[in-house]
Amino acid sequence: MNRRTFKFFVIFIILALYMTGCQIDKQPTKIGDIGVSDQSASKETPRTPQEVIYEVGDIISIDNAVLVVLGWDQPPGGDFNSPDEGKKYLVVDLMIANQGERSFNSSPVFQMTLKDPSGQKYNINGKANIASGSNTPNGEVNPGEVIRGKVGFHVPEDLTNFIFVYEVNLLGIGEVSVNLGNTPVAMDPPHDLNLAHRQEIFAVGEQIEISGLVIQVLGVSYPSGTDLIKPKEGYKFVSVDVQVENQGESVQEITSIVQMYLKDNTGEKYTFHLGAQSIIDSGLPDDELQPGERIRGQIGFQVPADSEGLIFVFDAEVFGFGKVFIALD
Repeated sequence: MNRRTFKFFVIFIILALYMTGCQIDKQPTKIGDIGVSDQSASKETPRTPQEVIYEVGDIISIDNAVLVVLGWDQPPGGDFNSPDEGKKYLVVDLMIANQGERSFNSSPVFQMTLKDPSGQKYNINGKANIASGSNTPNGEVNPGEVIRGKVGFHVPEDLTNFIFVYEVNLLGIGEVSVNLGNTPVAMDPPHDLNLAHRQEIFAVGEQIEISGLVIQVLGVSYPSGTDLIKPKEGYKFVSVDVQVENQGESVQEITSIVQMYLKDNTGEKYTFHLGAQSIIDSGLPDDELQPGERIRGQIGFQVPADSEGLIFVFDAEVFGFGKVFIALD
């Protein structure tokens, strides 16, 4: 290794240590649970003396994150999205919370995997995610914020007793292993994770400044639908009236489908819904905003009819950090 190569190698190591908080290993700790699971770990699952396997329903703290696996299921998929022959979809329902003082990103594709009793690893599968009918728990997680979602895998249909693995960061230093057991299970999310920080939540009508923009939710309505376009059974449409103004010095691109979504009180995310949007007379609040320019529009969503604590989220920095939370209820 020549001197120049060695120099770059040292710089990379320093940056890697900085990104991981200068900690070589981050150890998980169980800080509670939301019920006694009847799942039991497979005796065939290999373990090292240092390995700790947690259970569904355990509340686990690791670094700045709190992880709770609420359960899992095996959705059949649809006529055009069924598992391959000899395979099945396995979908894990989980929550991630930020108990630290700085935002971090959740990336299921890079941080979440399954292992079978032999140790074989399975990555997240796009078709299984679609079959779950839910969004994945991805994106920025602010201090005090809770996000919830489902991640899907495509696995052999004759296997059970999988281990769900969550790596605390993209460098893979520090991980949590959760035994899923041999039968599907579902648990209600905890009411309070006792996080040190509370995310700041604004009200409808307030003007909020972020990243050179001023965003304001002017109102919210619940369209009933038409004879041809209605919410699916057990759901309702939501229309949010949004105004965004560019008070910065550079052009800003607003893409509502990417930057705007809803969350309920469990952290579940609900993104743009084409059916809801089709019955709204006005257009989306999308535009290339020049300095001083303003855009107003309405964006539609579909959420469970019994959803509580709905919050409108505006992600000002899609590839960075900066979100606004506005309570709709």
